Amino acid sequence: MQKEVGQFRYTLASRGLKNTREREMILRELELRKAHFNAEELYDGLRHKGVKVSRPTIYRTLKLLETFHLVKRFNILNNCCYYEFAGREQDHGHLICEQCGKILDFSCRSLESLKAEMTKYKDFEMDYICIQVFGLCKNCQKK
Repeated sequence: MQKEVGQFRYTLASRGLKNTREREMILRELELRKAHFNAEELYDGLRHKGVKVSRPTIYRTLKLLETFHLVKRFNILNNCCYYEFAGREQDHGHLICEQCGKILDFSCRSLESLKAEMTKYKDFEMDYICIQVFGLCKNCQKK
């Protein structure tokens, strides 16, 4: 994530955008996150640490990060957007537990085959694949 943070700072400066104190605090918080996250979790984490940042600033900063391809956004149940760092595996899917909301990444050779097949289909230029599989995680199956 250090590389991505440096890239974000550089991109802001090169486009004449300011790296505000709030953006810097958001970046520092993102450096600590390893798992998928949503904007509210990010907001709550910062507020818990005593950082004063508004929800709109969080959403605008996430949108900038997405625009600069530093985070990827994906939608899950109830139109809830989650984010992950773009430095992760490009082509992967998400296993999403419908009971507890846990999100697990997975990848397999079949995704590469699907990508090759889709690239041929109607001369479509593909950026990346993100597949979502809904079900119950191991812990929720036991309940």
